[in-house]
Order: sequence, then structure tokens, then C-alpha cells
Amino acid sequence: MRSSPYDVLVIGGGPAGLAAAVEAAGAGLSVCVVDERPTFGGQIFKQPGRGFRVTSARALGHDYARGRRLIEAAEQSGATLLPLTSAVAIRGTSVVLVEDGEHARAVEARRVIVAPGAHDRPVVFPGWTLPGVITAGGVQSLVKTQRVVPGLSIVFAGSGPLALAFPAQLRAYGANVTLVLEAGPAPSARDVVRLARASRGNERLLREALEYRARLARDRVPLRYRRIVVRAEGDARVTQVVHAAADAAWRPMPGTDETVSADTLCVGYGFQPSTELLRLAGCAFDDDEDLGGPVVVRDEWLRTSVEGISAAGDGTGVTGSFAAADEGRLAAIGAALDLGALSRADAARRAEPLRRDLARKEAFRDALRPLHAVGPGIYELADGDTVVCRCEELTAAELDRAIASSTDVNAVKAVSRVTMGMCQARNCQRYVAIAIARRHGRPVGELPVATPRMPVRPVAIAAVADASIEDGGYFTRDD
Repeated sequence: MRSSPYDVLVIGGGPAGLAAAVEAAGAGLSVCVVDERPTFGGQIFKQPGRGFRVTSARALGHDYARGRRLIEAAEQSGATLLPLTSAVAIRGTSVVLVEDGEHARAVEARRVIVAPGAHDRPVVFPGWTLPGVITAGGVQSLVKTQRVVPGLSIVFAGSGPLALAFPAQLRAYGANVTLVLEAGPAPSARDVVRLARASRGNERLLREALEYRARLARDRVPLRYRRIVVRAEGDARVTQVVHAAADAAWRPMPGTDETVSADTLCVGYGFQPSTELLRLAGCAFDDDEDLGGPVVVRDEWLRTSVEGISAAGDGTGVTGSFAAADEGRLAAIGAALDLGALSRADAARRAEPLRRDLARKEAFRDALRPLHAVGPGIYELADGDTVVCRCEELTAAELDRAIASSTDVNAVKAVSRVTMGMCQARNCQRYVAIAIARRHGRPVGELPVATPRMPVRPVAIAAVADASIEDGGYFTRDD
């Protein structure tokens, strides 16, 4: 079934998607925003689950307050907001949606803005599949939506601004974070000067970073630089975390292992863009590991290489929630320009402060990059017996045999079933691509990618089945 068209369909209800909806609706366009979660806000602005009542917004921190303001602006903009709705296929500006419990329907739009966000970068090391080993995003979901602390003794291992922010936030929620391991180096005097020079327009980010560092210092939580997780140990769940000194490439240095007791290991080595829809649409990509890996190619109005499709936010390369919101607005202004809702002069006037802010944020990221550049060692922690594809229970040794004769992930997939499980490669695809590139001495960005398939999100078969086709009794029970 096809529904009547919208001017703009926004896929993703995080900072980029919500900001795009507000901007597009403000330009007089009809807008629909869809998100698979029950509440809007995305990962960073994730709201408490249904049944919870917020009595003190201040107690939930800056992100909650920023998220509420953006969600309320979207609700008041006149845009149609559809939670619990997954975009499972896309062809041009026709998108197949599956609302919770409903049959799939195709929605037409004059322009589509894809703002799918990002997910935690999976890190494969011995013991990573043990209960108690959990990603930062997983912990955020537990804490923010269910008010559940994941364990009694938590070690955080990761890198980037998240390695300061998230442990401090967990401490504020009452979680017992006992140790923070940062793979990157401690800031030097030169780093501080470089950050200070790039601070214009980014004062809030610096202030929050200082607040997070002060929180850890006040609570006497050790923050150790140039340390990387080596393995998690335990039987029924993790009981010990082994970490080691890391070199500039994030490779563990022999003889530096240390062991600490913990019942929870929170892993936060950055994020990867959620690219499934953009791949399925046929968009062109570059590759930048520091931005999460695959980075969609866009022009000055954030249009992709596919006519009618724009992309914004961390799903296009991980740059943070402030930049994501600005990109959402910029993509919406570009869509309004294309659809004739704004003149070129009006579009340029609205876009100018956004471009200026984005340039300042990019300068700040460039200043941070030497501290948090992702090292190749993060993909070299597994031993031969380590399971690298959890769905298919494929080990690193088995994968190595499969990739010995091919640089094509599709051929490796056919031989080994890697990337074919329930997660649909979200946990292992990047690891497999890096392993192929390393084995054959090729840049990962030049390798073939796995053929995208619909549905890109898990849905019930009944939601996409054609009810008009008679099955002759082969798939229905005759009572």
C-alpha cells in the first residue's frame, strides 16, 4: 500500500533528524519523521522508558535537557512524528516503512533526509562475549531508559571524549566505576594550546569535558592513559579485566599486563555510522576510521550521490550531537531550496551561521584528533580461538582461513556465513573488512562491500509478506 507523499521524509529521530524536521517544517514543507525506538531523541538524547515520570530534569543532566528542548520543538513544528516505525527499504525517494505490529507500506516523498545515527564500534578480544561485557551504548540504554545500573564494580575501557563523559555520567547516576582506561595519550602542553586555539564556538564542549574530569578526580576514579583492554576473564560472567599499555597504534605492549577485578566491563572505543539504508540506496562512500569507517559522500547541501536523498548526522561520519543537529538543519535548508520553498538567497542566509558553526566544530575535532586517532591495534586483539562473529560462532582462525583466497567479503560470506546472522553484520562487518584488508595488503576503502539487502532492520515476516498470494497450504495450518 502506498501513502500520499510528504515533501520531506526524515529517517531517524536523533539530533540530526529532529533538527531537520524543525527546519523543514519551518520552511513550510510537509514533514514526516520516523524512528524505530518508542521515544525520540536517539542514543545521545535517549529518554526514560514508558511508565517513568521525570520529577527533576536537572538530575538527568545536560543531554536530557537538550534532548527535551529539541523533541518539544519537533512536536510543535507540525511535523508528523512516527515512533516504533522502521525504514526497511529505500529506492530513490520511495521508502518502505513498518510500523509496530502493522504491515509494510511504501511512503513517497519529494526529498528524503537519512539521519540514522551510529552504533558502538564493536571491539573483538578474548572474553568479549562474556555476560557483563557491554558497550557504552548498551549501558546508556539501561541507565537512561530503565534506570538500571549494570553492575557493582565497573571498568570502562575506551577512547575519545566518551572516555571522560560516560564514566563521569555513570558516577553521577550512582554507578561504581572503579577504573577508566583511555587508549590515547594524556594531553600534553602542546595539545592544550592547540585545543585552546580551536575553542572558539566550542566553549561548552571544553567546559563539559572539564566538569567530567573534575567529577572523576573528585570521586577518586583512576584515569589511565595509553591503556587498552586485552581480555575479559570469567566463567558465568566477567570477573576480571586484563589491560595493558598501548603503543601509538593501540597495540598492547608485551610485559605490561595488569589484572583488575570487576563484574562489568563497559567498552567505548567510539562509534560506527549506521549505513545500511544509504548503502541500499546506492550512495557513494569514502572511508575514514576516525569518523567511524564508511563515510557517505555529500555536497555542500549534504545531498548524497543519489538524486533526492540527503544525509545528516553521525550516520554519515561520527562528529557528535552538536554537529549532527547543525547538519540536520543544513540538510533541511538544502531540501527546501531544491523544492522551491526557499530562494537561493534565503537558503544561503539561513545556512551561513550553520556552516560557520560546523567549521568551528571541525577545527576542534582536528585539534582533538592526535589524542584520539583510532589505532589499527583495536582490530588485532583477538586470538585464534576468539569468536569474531557471534551470530554464526565463527572464530578468528576460521575467518582467517576463509579470507585467505579472496578480497571480496561476499565470497567470504558465502564460504563461512560470517555477517549472515541476526545482527546482519553490525557486530562483525568492519572487523571482517579490516581483516581482509590486512591479510591482502589493500586499503579497506578500496575493497568490495557486502551486498546490501532489504529489510535492513529486523521485522516480522508477516509485515513484509504479500497476503494476496495463496500458499496452497504449504505454509498455513488447516485446523
